[in-house]
Amino acid sequence: MERKTDRRRVLLTQTIAVATALICWEMLPRVEALRSRTHLLDPFFISSPSRVATKLVDLAIGSKDTGAIWPFMVPTLEAALVGIVVGLALGAGAGLALGSSPFLSQVFRPFIIAMNAIPRIALIPIVVILVGPTFQASIVICVLVVFFVGFFNAYEGSRSVSPDLLNNAKVLGANSSQVMWHIRSRYALAWTLATLPLAATFSVIAVVTGEFLTGYPGLGRLIVVASYSADATLTWAVVVVLATMGLAIVGIADVLKQRLLHWWAR
Repeated sequence: MERKTDRRRVLLTQTIAVATALICWEMLPRVEALRSRTHLLDPFFISSPSRVATKLVDLAIGSKDTGAIWPFMVPTLEAALVGIVVGLALGAGAGLALGSSPFLSQVFRPFIIAMNAIPRIALIPIVVILVGPTFQASIVICVLVVFFVGFFNAYEGSRSVSPDLLNNAKVLGANSSQVMWHIRSRYALAWTLATLPLAATFSVIAVVTGEFLTGYPGLGRLIVVASYSADATLTWAVVVVLATMGLAIVGIADVLKQRLLHWWAR
C-alpha cells in the first residue's frame, strides 16, 4: 500500500512539474515587461507549447506546409534499434574475450581505451567516406558509440567473478574455455544487460548526430532544416518527438533488462 502511495505521489509531483513548466513557457513570453528585457522570452526564439502542439498535429497528419514526420522518424528509430543490438553484441563479445584472458587484456585493452577516447564525431567523416551518407552510415555510427558501452561493462563483469568460484571450477576440472562460457559469460551478460537503458539513450543520440552531419533523411536532418529556416516551433516539435521516442526506447530497454535479469538476483 505504501509503495502505491509513493508511486502516486511521484506521478503527481511529475505532473505538477510538467504543467508548471508548460504554463510558464506559454504565459511568460506574453508579459511585455519581461519579453522586452530579453530575447530568451521572445516566441520567435522559444516558440510556445500551443504552437508546438499545433505543429505536432501537422507533422502527424502530414499537412501541406509541414509534411509528415514518419518518413524521418522511421529511419532514425530503425538505425537506433539495429545499432543497439549490433553494438552491444560486439561489445559484450569483445569484453568477455578480453576479460577472460589476462594476456589478451594486456595486449588490446590500451588500444581500446585509446579508441574510446577519440570523439566519435571525429570518425563520422571517415564513415561517410567508407559507406556514404546512407542508412548504413547511421548504423555504423551508432555501433561505434554503443560498442564501448557494452565492452567495458562486459569486461568488468567477466573480471568480477569471485576467485573462490574460479578456483572451485578449476578443481572440478574446468578448463579456460569452460570457465569463460559457463561462468564468466553469465557475469558479462548480466553487466551488459544492466547497461541496456544507457545504451538505448546513446544510440538515439548517435544516430541523430550522424544525421546532422551526413544529411541522411531522419529526425536529425529535420532539425537541420528547421534551423536553416529559423523555425523554432518545428525544432521544438522534433525535440519533443525525440524525447518521447527516447523515453519509449529506454522504457522498453528497462523492462527487457528486468525480465532478462530476473535470475541474477538469485
